[in-house]
Amino acid sequence: MERSEQPQFVSRESKEKEIFRDLRSDDEEQSPTQYTEKELAEIEQKRQVLSSLAYFIGKDFQIPVELNEHGAGWHWDFKENKIRIDPADLLEKPMDYLRFVISHEGGHRRISRTESIPLETWQKPGFSFMMNAIEDPRDNNFVAENYPKFRSQMDIAYQSSLDLEQNSKEKADKELGYQPRFMQSGFEYIEQWYREQRGEEFAINADLPDDVREVIEKTLEAASDSWWRYPSREEADRSEDTIKRYAEASYRINLERIWPEFQKLVEKDMEDQKMQEFLNQTQEGQGEGGEGLPQDLKNELSSEEQKSLEEAIEQALKDAQKEQGQTGEEGQKGKPVNLDSLSDELKQKIKDYIDSLPEDRKKELTEKAKQTITDFERELDEELAGKLSDDPTKKIERGEAQEEAFESRETSREPSDKEESDEVKKYREFIEKKLHKDDNDYERYRREVLPIIDQLEQDLREIFVSRRSGQWESGFRSGKRIDIKRRIQEKAKGVSVMESKAWEKRELPQEKDYAVTLLADLSGSMRGQKIEETFKAVIVLTEVLNRLSIQTEILGFNDKIYEYQKFGEDISNLKRENMGSMLGEVSSSGAIWNDDGWALDQASERLAKQKAKEKFLIVLSDGIPEESPAHSAEDYELGSVVQKVVSSTDQKLVGLGIGPDTNHVNRYYPNSISNVGVKEISRKLADLIREAIANFDKF
Repeated sequence: MERSEQPQFVSRESKEKEIFRDLRSDDEEQSPTQYTEKELAEIEQKRQVLSSLAYFIGKDFQIPVELNEHGAGWHWDFKENKIRIDPADLLEKPMDYLRFVISHEGGHRRISRTESIPLETWQKPGFSFMMNAIEDPRDNNFVAENYPKFRSQMDIAYQSSLDLEQNSKEKADKELGYQPRFMQSGFEYIEQWYREQRGEEFAINADLPDDVREVIEKTLEAASDSWWRYPSREEADRSEDTIKRYAEASYRINLERIWPEFQKLVEKDMEDQKMQEFLNQTQEGQGEGGEGLPQDLKNELSSEEQKSLEEAIEQALKDAQKEQGQTGEEGQKGKPVNLDSLSDELKQKIKDYIDSLPEDRKKELTEKAKQTITDFERELDEELAGKLSDDPTKKIERGEAQEEAFESRETSREPSDKEESDEVKKYREFIEKKLHKDDNDYERYRREVLPIIDQLEQDLREIFVSRRSGQWESGFRSGKRIDIKRRIQEKAKGVSVMESKAWEKRELPQEKDYAVTLLADLSGSMRGQKIEETFKAVIVLTEVLNRLSIQTEILGFNDKIYEYQKFGEDISNLKRENMGSMLGEVSSSGAIWNDDGWALDQASERLAKQKAKEKFLIVLSDGIPEESPAHSAEDYELGSVVQKVVSSTDQKLVGLGIGPDTNHVNRYYPNSISNVGVKEISRKLADLIREAIANFDKF
């Protein structure tokens, strides 16, 4: 299984535990080989690709991207700062969907902040779902505006919400027996966000209940205002305080302009749920041979109403019995009564009866109703936006300021090291095999420089995306996309679509294409730590340039040229393994020579055949040239060859002098860094290639 691009920032022991947790089943003691080798390879390959996207948008190089349990969904764990991805989706979903979800999660990591929300506010029934229903569009807007490549995926975002809405409605029918108003309102916000994204007028769904429509009409403008309150990419880069100020502004709008109306829907849902809890108790009594409806309630109902209610309860019992028969479970709770089958007058009489009950009975029903609504909301939040909470399994445990207040309320936790040690030992052999099945010299050294690889890749991607995207200019009657903020302003002024000047056009991209040759000294003086650290630097450049699809050639030299990756070839595990032979070439018979001039001439001729606009030739060497008899010093004197390359080609030549006493590199190469500490080679080379691509005109 190829793991060449997997970001790792943890110890080997921690990694073993992580892999064990990712692959084990919590439902039963099951072998982690529940996936086939082919499936494991596919999961890992896709996880690596998605990890890069998460780092790219989330701007956090220390955030692990881990596997969730199979089928458990995607979440940003706020407290532990982890993104968890569903291995089931990696196997079943198309890459466009996967890219959207991970960019969405990365966006939450970048701009979602909840520290300022008091715990008691967050715990109010319905509040977290309202926040999530507006925060998700806010996150999508940030990603779409600041990373134009992902704008086309907004259709996927909307389709994902439609799928979630349908699943949530089915869950509500099954678990509650009605469609909660607060849930319908939250999904309607997302529907209207999507219309706004497409440049369409708001149009509230006519099929919504009147009270839900009324709340949406009163709060939709505020919701739109809230989901447009996010930082630009530049602002987010500059200051965490700025990110928090935008998040605070959005939260204040939600709290002060939306929540007072939204809460009214939650209160109505709570009344419905109290009625449902009462009917559930009645249903249980009837199912156990009791009398069924209380006589006092019967006295208030007409014969038709009594019959309707008894039929609804009887149907719920039948549904429960049928489900028990299908699952083979005993003692399962009854199904909720379908409240939509009852008339409004009948429901009101039931509510009036509940109001007449003793205070302790009403309190009991209220507490049960609140718990049921809270549990259902938690399930919605986990599906819609688990990223706003610390952990999908502990939704209310969030916020550093309240940490002591709710730490004692935790109902679940990670296994301790002691508890897990026996399990880790049990599977250690399996994990060792998975961790090291492909290990070779290249793989061992690659793991040491993965943080440098990931950081450099991220930096270069940002440079490329910025250039390819170009700049958007607004003020046109037609174009490629709509300036949403400008269109909103136009709508407020009564400007029609036909008269709109909110269309945007993009300037021509400034991106260049590149070809890079890395020429590494493999003479005998490079033995020991020098070649080991140089090899790590070669790995950094190889991995990053190949990830970015930049034309790359990796060569080594002493008295001959060693080809490790030629232009036009894709990197492969075999090539990576063969590259490890660099470590031995410094002890070969030809290693007594250092034919810098000849090797540079050969590498330059190969690079000259490439059609790239920007060509870089980077030489890593530790010594003064020592020409072999096979290559005339007169024909290949290093200074003359350097002059030839500089004056007669379009190649940009850079020399790195490895170790002390390499000032001669400055004399030979117009662009050079001398006396590079052996331990610094990888980072110096990363800095060099970053500077070369960001500011190619300076070379």
